[in-house]
Amino acid sequence: MTVADRKQQLDAPAAYPWRRPAAPDAGASVHRPRRGTAAGMVTRSLANVVDLLIVAVLVGAGWLAVAATRFLLRPARFTFPAPGAQTLLLVGLGVLAVYFAVTWAVVGGTYGDRLLALRVVGPHEARLHWGRCVLRAVICTIFPIGLFWVLVSGGNRSVQDLLLRTSVVHDG
Repeated sequence: MTVADRKQQLDAPAAYPWRRPAAPDAGASVHRPRRGTAAGMVTRSLANVVDLLIVAVLVGAGWLAVAATRFLLRPARFTFPAPGAQTLLLVGLGVLAVYFAVTWAVVGGTYGDRLLALRVVGPHEARLHWGRCVLRAVICTIFPIGLFWVLVSGGNRSVQDLLLRTSVVHDG
């Protein structure tokens, strides 16, 4: 195949149009955050709301699993479990901490973070190691109000971020 034949082949309409990237729309001026810029309070809060909903569903599923197990073990004397408020709070906080640590270590962000195109990074935008993920998860669970430091921080960093040298950045 000559160079001219190759050029003609490249210039010809593609047999499969989905293989050729679409031309950018010159009139569209959509503002998107740049990859790697620090996430602000609103975006991080929305991600946390999604995460809290997920944890509530997980705790509810755990309660149903305990109820089903009790029913299978003693169907004649079955009653639904009725944990106290303190027990539910402790279980919920424990599930939240584990959820944070595992998702940050495995995929770099929680499901709420991924939904809003965020990721949690360490120094030099490196992925967090398990130890730092666990520490950050415990601090975020025990001291969630530290997120409000984002409002006064010049680099959009929470108290947890400052203590552990982490950041939450836009991923998309």
